[in-house]
This record gives sequence, structure tokens and C-alpha cells, in this order.
Amino acid sequence: MIGIYCRISKHKEKGKDVSIETQLQAGIAFAKTEGIEFKSFVDEGISGTKDEIKDRPEFALMLDSIKKGLITKVFCFDQSRIERNNRIWNLFTYTMIKYHCQYYPGGKFLDLDIPENKLFTGILSLTNEFYATLTGQKVKLAHTANAQRGKFHGLTAYGYTRDENGYLQIREDQAEIVRRIFKLSEEGIGVYTIARQLNADGVPTKFNYYDGTFKRKDNYTNQITSHNKSDVRWRGNVVHLLLKNTIYKGSRKWNNGLNETKVPAIIDEITWDRVNANLKLNKKNVGKRDEYHYLLNGLVFCGTCGKEYRGKKRLKGRDNAYKCKSKMRNAQSCTSRALSIPKLETFIIKHLFLSKDLEEYLSGLSGDKKDIDGITTKLSSLCMENERNKAIEKKAYDRLLDPDFSDDEIIKERLKTVKKKIQDNDIAITELENRLIERDQKNRTKRIKNTIGKYKLTTGFDETKELVHSLIKKITIQHNNKPDSRGGYFLIKIEYRGFEESIMFMTDWAALKWYQVGYYRSRAITKEDLQDDVDLLKYFIKASGKKIQVPKDFVGFEAYGGGKGESIIELNPDELIYFD
Repeated sequence: MIGIYCRISKHKEKGKDVSIETQLQAGIAFAKTEGIEFKSFVDEGISGTKDEIKDRPEFALMLDSIKKGLITKVFCFDQSRIERNNRIWNLFTYTMIKYHCQYYPGGKFLDLDIPENKLFTGILSLTNEFYATLTGQKVKLAHTANAQRGKFHGLTAYGYTRDENGYLQIREDQAEIVRRIFKLSEEGIGVYTIARQLNADGVPTKFNYYDGTFKRKDNYTNQITSHNKSDVRWRGNVVHLLLKNTIYKGSRKWNNGLNETKVPAIIDEITWDRVNANLKLNKKNVGKRDEYHYLLNGLVFCGTCGKEYRGKKRLKGRDNAYKCKSKMRNAQSCTSRALSIPKLETFIIKHLFLSKDLEEYLSGLSGDKKDIDGITTKLSSLCMENERNKAIEKKAYDRLLDPDFSDDEIIKERLKTVKKKIQDNDIAITELENRLIERDQKNRTKRIKNTIGKYKLTTGFDETKELVHSLIKKITIQHNNKPDSRGGYFLIKIEYRGFEESIMFMTDWAALKWYQVGYYRSRAITKEDLQDDVDLLKYFIKASGKKIQVPKDFVGFEAYGGGKGESIIELNPDELIYFD
């Protein structure tokens, strides 16, 4: 598999660095010429000067995939995407050479094990680092000079805006909210209660004043999702940071707190000090926060309200369960119950890796030709649309080069629209291409057997999580209360990656016996299923008075079925799997 690595620094202005879309397009084009599967690793808004691998999560994930033999070739737009830090370059080259991974900067093979290439890339790495350091120093000097004069770059604090000369001034509508927050805190009201009051009163957050969206990366699934800025609500930690900010008493700290510039104050210094003294007195000394492992975060969803289930664990307390997010936020509308972390995780591990039924079931499913044809048709349509849009884009650029049209706002707006469509289509095309690879019968069967075969009881958390997430697409938990049953019962629907089929299990409040109670199929699974569906179709055709003729591409009916009585997964309380 080819690893396509893309990176862009958040410090670069738009148009002054190679976009993620451009880097990704080049990588996909290279993967197509090689004719093998690819996976993209994108560190967006992250500087190449970072000295720690943990600060570049996708880069770290790519190196880990190289070590495991999953990635055999690495593509990048150029070496500066990999690093602007010589120590990171040395780590990268060491990993590439040790695990026999090939390097393709700009799509051209470069053997890192040849002394001349080591020398050349090493010099280039030092040059990249020098350039980044020099640029950083110039930017820092410019920012320092502006800060000393009272001018600041970046977003302003809530309650402030900039005048036409770049100096901070109070924004009175937001300043009233700041004063209200300090007053509530001084009265002894906690930050989370303050946040709830602000949300209940419809008080806009700082984000609500801006149009557009922002992206957030999930810590568990690494998936990046977009959120409307208009939907951002007040949170307790945001209120706490606001109360701690010295800017509100007229002291703007910068350079890690080493420097101070006076700015207009919203809160008098005596009130600010009194409120912060109370914060310190009320603050619990909880010490270092414990780090816990949650195998299924990002996969589990509530069948009642649709929100995600998330793990909640405290080794010193009673919490040790996956809970619906609605319940975590004290919402009364959702009636779902929590499910024990070790019991749910042990069941999933036994179901995926220790029970042979699943491997036989999934491996025996044939690919859905109708689904694949649908993806292929959509992919072809998007590619053709992109070709047309690129022709329009080129024509718009040509027009703008003409002095008579260089300031034509209609052409500029048209160009922006077309460029956005091309970018959106490129993302959709990448997703469809990977879906085709995922649904290919040979690839699918091989992936299932390889993934299940990799698991051992001694496998660590990170590798187990990777295996689980590569097999499962979604788990839906539906809790049902029964008057005559303690705690009711749970229905768990499991959907698998690359398959339309799903399996349903049921367990009671104790969650020690899990019964397979049903399945969903989008088509006939076995020859017997297909024959039954053909007979049923003939019956319907005959009943309608038409000539009996079964279509050649008939694959059976969508259906729900009952589970096999003997399909039971039983957990031993003394053998539950604990990752913490």
C-alpha cells in the first residue's frame, strides 16, 4: 500500500503554500499509475518544525504503519512536507531504510540507502530547518515590535476588537457578557453552571460572530469533521479560561507571560483578583489526570437518540461504562442505559477474533455487483464533471490575464465556485476509489482473514484497537426497559466495513450472555437463500398475471432474519479483558 503524506502549516497564508488538496491529488495520481491501494495521512495546520512525533499524529501513524508492513511506499509532494527539522528527517530515513519502504518525493523514486542520496537529502533537510528558523525569527521580531506598541495579530479576546490602526478596543456588547460572567463567578456560581445559563439565554459565543465552519479531529477515530461556527456553545472550560485571562483587568500578557502590555480594562483589578482568588479556593486538587484506554470510542452510537456512546472510566470511582453523550450532559430525553466497558469490549473481541462464525460468514458473502456498479457510475460521473470544471477554471484564469477582465468580479466569483466544486469532487472521488477497493471480493476476503488472524490474546491495546476499527463500521446500542425485567435488555447491532450486512445480538443487564437474535442482508447470502427468493419472485409475478421471467441479474431480496439458537457468546466474569 502507498502512504500519501500531506502537510500544511497553519502559519502560512492561503495561497503561499501548496494546499492539502493539491498534494493529495498528486499522490492519488501517482497511486493510480502504480496500480495499488493507497492511504492518505494528512497533518493540516501543523508546522514541519515540530520536534516531537506526538505533535504530528498522522506522521506518527504513517511511521507505525511502515513498521507493521502496511505501507511499502511513501509519496510526498516534496521533502519539506515531511519535515523542516533535521532530527525528524533522520528518524524518517532510518525507518524507511530499516523496514524497506520506498520513498517517492514528487512521484519519483529516491533510494535513501545510497550514500549520495543520503548526503543530498541531509543537506536539503538542514536547509529546510535553517529557512524555517530564519523565517520564524523574522516573524517573531515583527510580532514583538507590534506587541510593544500595543498591536496584536490573530484573534482578539472575547469582549475586544481592533480599531483601524490595529489597537485593541472594548466591544461593549461582548464586554457586558464578560462582566456578567465575573459577577456570577463572584457570587459562587460554578463555571459549568454559568455556561448552561449563557446557553439557555441564547448568549452568542465568540465563534457565533463568524460565518463558515471549522474542523475538529476526533482523538479516538482520527476522523476530521466539520462544524458550523454558528452552532458553537459555551462550555465550562471556556468560561474558566475567560475568568483567568488577565487581559480583562487591562494586562495583555504575551511571549509566554514574560511580557506585558497595558490595554483597556473591562473588569477593575480588585474585582478580577477577588474572583480569581475564589477560583483557587474552590478548585479541587485532583492531581495529574489519569489516561484511560477506550477500545470502541468513535464506533458506538445510541439507538434511542442517535448520539455517540463514549467511554467513561474512573478507577477510583464507580464509572466504568460506555454512556450515551446525552446522559453525560444530564439530558432527560434519552432513556438509554450505560453498558459495562470490560463486558462490551470483551464481547466484541470474542465476536470478532475468537468465534470462527464471523470469519466464515463474512468470507462467504459475495460482493454486491449492483452496489459496485453504482459506485463505478458515480465515480465516472464525478471524474467527467471535474474535467469540465477544470476546463472552466482554465478559461476563467485566461480571462483574468486579459487586462480588460482582470478586475471582473463576476469571473472571480465564478472561479471561486468552480475551484470549490473541484476540491469537493476530489475528496468524493478519493472516497469512492477507496470504497471500490474495500468492496473488491478478493481484497475483502483477504483483508478479513488477515485482520482476524493477526489478533492474539497478548496483543496490546493500540494494535487491538486498529484491528477492531478496521473490521467494524458502526455499533448501535438500543436499550429497552421491561417492567418484569431488572434493568431491561440491550439490542446491539453490528455493521461491518465493506459490507451491507449486519448482525444483531441481545443481552440482559448483566451482559454476560450475548445471543445472536437476527441479521440483515441486502441480498441473498447463500444459494439456498437465492433459490427461496427466486421462488418467491416467481410467485409474485404469477400472481400479477404476467409472464414468469426472472431477471438475469437478480440477487435476491433485502431481508431481515432470525438468529441461530446455538449462536451464543458467553463471558466469564473472571476472564474479562481490562486495558487499564
